[in-house]
Amino acid sequence: MRSEGLTSSRLAELLGIQPSGISHILSGRNKPSFDFVQKILRRFPNINPDWLLLDSGPMYRDTPEGKVSPPAETITPTLPLNDLDAPGASQTSPSGATTVEAAAAGTPDAGMTSPLAAAAARHGKVKRIIVLFDDHTFESYSPS
Repeated sequence: MRSEGLTSSRLAELLGIQPSGISHILSGRNKPSFDFVQKILRRFPNINPDWLLLDSGPMYRDTPEGKVSPPAETITPTLPLNDLDAPGASQTSPSGATTVEAAAAGTPDAGMTSPLAAAAARHGKVKRIIVLFDDHTFESYSPS
């Protein structure tokens, strides 16, 4: 909590648990459950599981260029891809597909100028889109 600059109530909020659960763990009354540990590792994927579970190794995972791998689980999007609230994310191209749909399909289209379309042109078909929010949460979208 200290390293992330979190209060116990904010951590409880981020993990979706009752603040009393954090309080009981911190006071030593309760031991963290497997579910609790999973929530921490899913919410903070840069935390080293060995450090969390075994108190060994560094607190944070070593990742190239500071990049963090997202959790293994796929998060179901709450919005369709073409409704993303990003500038230019749902502009319609001359072919009738939105820029996100066209980029996800790897479709070259002269009307596509978004950063997503440019990245798709350089690297190929889009496999997954991850949207990071300023409250340190994210959602993952996979084109179907």
